[in-house]
Amino acid sequence: MDPQLQERLMIYGGFIPGIISMLFLLAGWYLHAFKKSKRIHDDEDSTPIHDGPRWILPLMLALGFISADYASNYTIYLWHDSNNYRFTHAIALIALVAILEGLVRLPLLGSFALRALAFAGAFYMLAEGYTTTVLGGVPILIGSTFFAALISALIATSADRVAQYNDAEKSHSWVDAITWLIISAAAMPIFFKNSFSIGAQVPAGIIAVLVSTLIVSLIFKDLRFSRGGITVLVGFLMTMLVGSLIQTGAQYLPSLLLLAIAPLVTMIPLRSPSGLHRLIARVAILIVILGSSLATLHYATSDADQGTDQYDPYEQYKE
Repeated sequence: MDPQLQERLMIYGGFIPGIISMLFLLAGWYLHAFKKSKRIHDDEDSTPIHDGPRWILPLMLALGFISADYASNYTIYLWHDSNNYRFTHAIALIALVAILEGLVRLPLLGSFALRALAFAGAFYMLAEGYTTTVLGGVPILIGSTFFAALISALIATSADRVAQYNDAEKSHSWVDAITWLIISAAAMPIFFKNSFSIGAQVPAGIIAVLVSTLIVSLIFKDLRFSRGGITVLVGFLMTMLVGSLIQTGAQYLPSLLLLAIAPLVTMIPLRSPSGLHRLIARVAILIVILGSSLATLHYATSDADQGTDQYDPYEQYKE
């Protein structure tokens, strides 16, 4: 990686969004904890406890994504004719829906529909320029848009419901933070090997925010990934997968598909109240899934290199 780009990515895609996220999350959840303790102290049992500022996490995750994208492209476009420069717009659309989830408790079908619309809009932003070249026509574009939106909305909604169920028992948001840290960290080499440079850089911003979230979740137990955070994280992975498949092709499709199913580990309900048990179960499954993805990618690239070395069409002219 270019040293100047690496420095920009560390500053704009790591340090700055990480610090801002830490400050916003600490301030928001401190105020929530203060109001909650005051209500309990005053014995105001008739007043329902507020869910807390869940809208902060999706906003910060979007900030991390956009900051890393800015570090990669050296600018932010209001709008660009090329689909390659619309990742900021795609994640902004998804984040708007996620922030709404955090502000308002939506019914199941309503939240599913909004997520599906946001994911469909994001997919269209990134894919419509490749309608005739890669996708092969408008019908395939429409079908692919519906498929990506529905699958992403199903994963986000299911994972969100499991997270809300876990919230009702005992919060272990640090487990979710570590889970997504592993997925995001593994995505970087996978996208890099697939020749998708943006996908290898943007996760840095997500990782910076997740590290801040992990620290804050250990301080304030009320912090949640449900109702907002999960939607942005699923959207982040979807946009990166779409960009990789469309912009750089599907030469290493098995590795990308294995990465795509990694978020399913967050949907595994465990009866154990121990957060450590949940983390161990998730990490064990992620090692199998992401390890298989990296191994598949390694052997595929090794075979490709060997195939190139075995035959040189210009060998006879080297004398």
